[in-house]
Amino acid sequence: MPALGLALVQPLEPDWQATLDRVAKRRAWPTSRDVVRLAAAVAHLSGAYNDPARARAAMRDAGAARLGFAFARDVPKAGAAVRELVAMRQLKIDATRPLRILDLGAGLGAASWGVVRALEAAGMRGAVEAEWVDADPEALELAMEVVREREGRGTVRLSVRTTQASVDRLEPRGHFDLVLASHLLSELDVGLPQDTRLQRHAALLASLLRQRVGEAGSLVLIEPALRDRTRHLHRVRDALATLADVAIFAPCLHRRRCPALDRETDWCHEDLPIDVPSWLAPVARAAGLRRQGLTFSYLVLRRDNRSIGDGLVVPAGSARLRVVSDAMPTKGKREAFVCGELDHAGARVAGRVRLMRLDRDANERNASWDEVRRGDLLAIRPAPDFECPRIGPTFEVTAAVAPDGEE
Repeated sequence: MPALGLALVQPLEPDWQATLDRVAKRRAWPTSRDVVRLAAAVAHLSGAYNDPARARAAMRDAGAARLGFAFARDVPKAGAAVRELVAMRQLKIDATRPLRILDLGAGLGAASWGVVRALEAAGMRGAVEAEWVDADPEALELAMEVVREREGRGTVRLSVRTTQASVDRLEPRGHFDLVLASHLLSELDVGLPQDTRLQRHAALLASLLRQRVGEAGSLVLIEPALRDRTRHLHRVRDALATLADVAIFAPCLHRRRCPALDRETDWCHEDLPIDVPSWLAPVARAAGLRRQGLTFSYLVLRRDNRSIGDGLVVPAGSARLRVVSDAMPTKGKREAFVCGELDHAGARVAGRVRLMRLDRDANERNASWDEVRRGDLLAIRPAPDFECPRIGPTFEVTAAVAPDGEE
């Protein structure tokens, strides 16, 4: 049971290795074949990213690692964050004009490349015009080198204009079909009190949505899967959900308070089966980083009141639920945390529960429960009970699908 739109997300192909290595060589940086030197740089970069007091690394200090490793991991994260928009046909290329993207804190442009690749994987053709904004001129210069290296490839043509600026000093330039903010919140207002950061970030995103996103456009945020940063994203999401002109499109199937915030140990993030490109596996191993799976957290906001839950096709009477943990098979049962629609005293409520199916209740109707993994969207009929969340022998479990039938 693949997650909705997962087929649109792939690791970088081997020809990207040649592209990134050529750019690195011109700057006398270690390439992917210089495993020991590149791994040392990557380990240093990882320490900077994971340090809450820094949460970033300038190009002059970590350019080799950002180009040679982080770029290849960040591209599929962005593709994964927009996969549901693409699958639901809420992000597509119009034959009459280019798709316009504003990429904030763009760095090397990885987020925009992830979107382009997802559109290509969906069979689309046409043009994307992107504006990349970053305060680091060296990052933008390097990003354009990559663009020039990839010119003429693929079915989607990417043209880029760069702007050196901080996010809060942007000049008005109209509305965009898609605004991207990858790892932006992690780097903003570091060191300020939690409540102050929350207020500032919620206000910034509400302003971006109203002033930069077109009527049928989206604002996509991508953050590391680290607990503290993801829980901050949950809190920002809750603040935005109280605003009438902000729609939560994904990953949530409701706009009530995030139930992952009920306990300090919980947070909701993605872990998709997208591995490090094969040529970077030795680098990841040498740097002590994971090579398997793609972890991140994300939030998709819109202005048109659309929600992924409203657009899914499910059998009549089914509850819409997202799997928000890995499956937990134990002796005699299989469990997973799910979030979405549940039954409470005969009424539908939004919540997060640990849903269980006993092995003795397994049958053809609920066999899909054997395949669920984090990120899957499910249709379960009848709705599981909030107080006693269990899939019984009469329950039906299927994948929730997009209107065109794509899982």
